[in-house]
Amino acid sequence: MILSGAVVDNWDRWLQLLYDFDEYLVYFILAAMFILFCVSWYYIVFFFCSLRKEKPFPKGEKNYKFAVLVPARNEDKVIENILKSLYEQDYPKEFYDVFVIVESKDDPTVNITQKYGYQVVIRTNLNHRRTKGFALDDAYQYIRSNNLDFDCFMIFDADNVVNPNYLSLMNDVRNQGYMVGVGYRNFTNASYNWISGSSGALFSFMNQFTSNGRSRFFKKATLTGTGYYIDRKIVDDLGEWIWDGMTEDVELTTYCYYHNISMKYYNIAQYYDEQCTSYKVMHKQHVRWVWGYFNDKKKFKKPGLDYGALPKRRRILSLIEYNCSIYPFVVYCILGVIAFVMSIVIFICSFPLAVYYDVAWDAVPAFFGFIFVYFAFIYLTFAFVAGLTFVIDNKRLKFSVWLRIKIVFTYIFFFADFLFAFLDGLFHKKKRYSWDKIEHKGEVVDKAAKKTLKDG
Repeated sequence: MILSGAVVDNWDRWLQLLYDFDEYLVYFILAAMFILFCVSWYYIVFFFCSLRKEKPFPKGEKNYKFAVLVPARNEDKVIENILKSLYEQDYPKEFYDVFVIVESKDDPTVNITQKYGYQVVIRTNLNHRRTKGFALDDAYQYIRSNNLDFDCFMIFDADNVVNPNYLSLMNDVRNQGYMVGVGYRNFTNASYNWISGSSGALFSFMNQFTSNGRSRFFKKATLTGTGYYIDRKIVDDLGEWIWDGMTEDVELTTYCYYHNISMKYYNIAQYYDEQCTSYKVMHKQHVRWVWGYFNDKKKFKKPGLDYGALPKRRRILSLIEYNCSIYPFVVYCILGVIAFVMSIVIFICSFPLAVYYDVAWDAVPAFFGFIFVYFAFIYLTFAFVAGLTFVIDNKRLKFSVWLRIKIVFTYIFFFADFLFAFLDGLFHKKKRYSWDKIEHKGEVVDKAAKKTLKDG
């Protein structure tokens, strides 16, 4: 095609504009990575902390009395494992009791619980009170109204399995003065498939990386649903279990930060949790987690009670770390996705140029290369995080070599569902607040969990 000089110059300008725009996007991503590093540099310190072996606490001089609370609506398929492992605890029987929380006396879970001699709390007020937090509040009110004497509340889910020394080790933690303690979250079935393995890798990272670092520097931890104890005084001071949203663990973690409560992540103590194995269940969980995490938490941040875990300056630093921790990474991912999408748009826009300006065909492969570069920025970030998780927690994540490779190279697609979950909740508002029961299979696949049940 023969074009006049003026037209050629015009196409040259458009072509140069596309080149410049792609180049600026590269600088944009590099700047985002630099800012992410500047804001999150302390994660390097957390990494070296994760490589250090935990020193065991001395045996606790006092035996604290634990009320073990297990929300278990229609969990008769899986409840036996947790009850059996609790029954086999090496902690003195007179210093703990188990309360299984159900919604009907006809629930088959009731008979299984009574077989072990444990107590059943049957909920009666369910109107707008269907979340796990409300179930825990009903158990607390039952204990309080019956004047039952306990020092701490220990929270488990019906699908958990607990090492025989778990309560003893948590008692050692409580003897060190920590008002909230949690052990290492291992898995009953993380090696089952790619979905359960990716979920296990995520929680492992939160265990050994985030919680470990926070515990060492700020006397804090990240609670992830279960396996933790909380000193009764904290709940008594409030008069109720106020952490009753879609993500009550995040709410309680927030409360502990803002009210200066001492927390300890103690990875010597170990319990096991069932991971989802299907995309449908995983997505349902992710909708709950994403929208629960970003729910308003003002009532948990109100000034008032101060339990004195940290002096003022360290407390401020802990709050800065907590409030900033996830956002730099989220912003970096969002910017990376925007740059990736824009590079696709530029690539598409280069075709009309090539049609009218033959020389522009030489530039099309370069624009396609930019798409690859931007995708690589994000892709390699997630591959690095997954690989880092296996380095940090190599001894406990007993995955096959093939499953590890699969997780490393596909971790970005597992995390992509958090974006889909956000969009799902954005366009389907009811899903943000619906508490649907997650079906548990009770399959114990991973060797360590199997050994715990067998030994018990």
